[in-house]
Amino acid sequence: MIKRMKDHMKTHTKEKLTTILFVLLVFSLMIGMLFHVKEIGGEFIVSYRMNVLPETPLLKRVSGAISAMDSSINAGVPARPQFIETYGLAQLLMNKKIVIDPNYGALYKTPYGQIVYAVEEKYLPVYLEPTYELTNTLAMQEIPLLYVQAPFKLPDAHSQVPLTVTDYSNKNVDEFLAGLTAASVSCFDLRPILSGSGMTQNQLFYNTDHHWTIDAALFATREIVKKLNADYGFEIDESNYEISQFDRKTWPNFYIGSMGRRVGRIYGGLDDFTLITPKYETNFSVTEDGAFYAEGSFEDAILKKEYIDEQATLDTNRYAVYHGDNAELIFENHMVSKGKILVIKDSFGIPVYSFLALGVHEVRAVDVRLFEEDVAEYAIKYNPDIVLLLYNADCFTDQMFDFKTK
Repeated sequence: MIKRMKDHMKTHTKEKLTTILFVLLVFSLMIGMLFHVKEIGGEFIVSYRMNVLPETPLLKRVSGAISAMDSSINAGVPARPQFIETYGLAQLLMNKKIVIDPNYGALYKTPYGQIVYAVEEKYLPVYLEPTYELTNTLAMQEIPLLYVQAPFKLPDAHSQVPLTVTDYSNKNVDEFLAGLTAASVSCFDLRPILSGSGMTQNQLFYNTDHHWTIDAALFATREIVKKLNADYGFEIDESNYEISQFDRKTWPNFYIGSMGRRVGRIYGGLDDFTLITPKYETNFSVTEDGAFYAEGSFEDAILKKEYIDEQATLDTNRYAVYHGDNAELIFENHMVSKGKILVIKDSFGIPVYSFLALGVHEVRAVDVRLFEEDVAEYAIKYNPDIVLLLYNADCFTDQMFDFKTK
């Protein structure tokens, strides 16, 4: 009997050592996370607020809280970047074009060297109804609404992702725009305009992020300005949006976007980042979330320069240098005497509303994921010349269309 026990111990030594090492690793990671409790808590609050609506039923609130905590804890795991880099290196060595990811399901490396994901098919009537209601409420106060469609990163999915993968981003948008048009809601589709811009896929979108580049955002803003002048009676100086009127500064290998951070720098690479600022004189006052932020030139008042600090880590969200992640922003242009625009936006709107502010007296921007007021009431009280509802082609979620209508 004793002999058999000794043999059993010898036979399972490797398994026991593996178990012990695994337990020690988990215990070490838990201890490490105790030093990041504040950061994990902050990440949880932001994730929960942006993904769980106030009127959400209790069980869904609990589910949303669990999901938010799971992602927050994952983000706070010690040495997480090193784990991701090791995983990405393994995928690269195996020449894999598909990387399994818990957030996106799967990420794909395209022939352009870009990291992308595929969008699921959405049930669109639940997003059309609140858009109709907002448009009609504003129309009764003679405030026009223009739905502006920003693109998704896969204009031609068949040539970029495996044939077995279906991306529904453009199909969703086509049906949504058709629904808006049928209800006489004005739409401005930037997708064909950007496709015909002459810019390449790598010039339009960051390789490691889902956002359009600052160059693409400026081009889109110029097209929006033309639309406002032609159809809505604005008198914005279009020459101020010519590329010759802007300075450019490019930092090579300076940015890793949200999807690049999922696969690591070894697998996904790094993006160059170009900052574009006006050459001409500017003077702004900026208010964020009801509090005065800054006054001065475009660079001093609108840009948040900590995002382009060369000493900041590479995974700093450089894109947010154009002022984002706020419930409400107010840009007052002291060089222009007329024109008021309210932009209801997702993250694609960040550079656009900053550039729009160059041409009119005031731009306000709200993000309904964070904004807690009734959007229609807010717009009526503000009384802008136009409301722009600017969303990208992966915007169809309950949070993005919760306009807090009473």
